[in-house]
Amino acid sequence: MGLSIERVEILLLVAAVVAMLARRLRVPYSVGLALAGITLALLPFSPNIDLTKQLVFTAFLPPLIFEAAFHLRWNPLRKDLVVILTLATLGVQSPQRLRLLACNP
Repeated sequence: MGLSIERVEILLLVAAVVAMLARRLRVPYSVGLALAGITLALLPFSPNIDLTKQLVFTAFLPPLIFEAAFHLRWNPLRKDLVVILTLATLGVQSPQRLRLLACNP
């Protein structure tokens, strides 16, 4: 049972309905999509799609990051910018230095 055009149309319809319900219920769209995905996965006629790393990084992650950035509140971000940049810098540099030490004894 492959992924036909009819199934893609049904999934797009479900996504549109989830968007309308999420707006009406005032919940984030990503939460609505996650709940709809769990519900669709439990149904016996759900499409069988292999979840690969490439599929996650190219199809699922970019819309979620865009939606999160779109609804980001800028005033709290500006207020905590120094702390955020410090923790992000340390969070990137620390594993790099640990790998460097582990690879070069």
